[in-house]
Amino acid sequence: MNRIRIAFALLVAVTATAGCDLINGPSELEREIAAEQQIIKTYSAAVPEVDALKTTFLDAWKKANELKDLKAYKEALQTQVVAALGAYVAATAKMPAGAGELARIHAGMVGAVEKALAVFTKYADELTEENLESGYKDVLREMEAVAAARATYLEQLKTHYARYRVDLVQDK
Repeated sequence: MNRIRIAFALLVAVTATAGCDLINGPSELEREIAAEQQIIKTYSAAVPEVDALKTTFLDAWKKANELKDLKAYKEALQTQVVAALGAYVAATAKMPAGAGELARIHAGMVGAVEKALAVFTKYADELTEENLESGYKDVLREMEAVAAARATYLEQLKTHYARYRVDLVQDK
């Protein structure tokens, strides 16, 4: 009878220990989720400033495209459009994405806008009457690549945020 009690006590102890492991498992997961949510919160706080810089770039580009004089157009590209795009790229690159999956997702977007900046800069610096149209096609092609990178970025961000119980809110 005593052996049965000891065996039962050992069984209870082993079961209780396994139960503790199950309790500790989810709490570790919850700590991981909370940590990533904090990174996402910090990252998201930087979005309005970066979006404002993107809007500044797009406005400058639109105004430059309305110019008819080649010299004025080239000057606007160099002094306003490239500068605004450069500010947007720099702010995008500095966003606090952490060091994990969010940083990897973010890096795709950073790479795309950095490449666009290089193409815009080259176009603005080398602009002549002869390459006006072909250079602009290069710029448009690169901006289409940025749009595709953004679509991929948003899809990956949506999945990542969902994994960490955060809703991705996008302007329509």
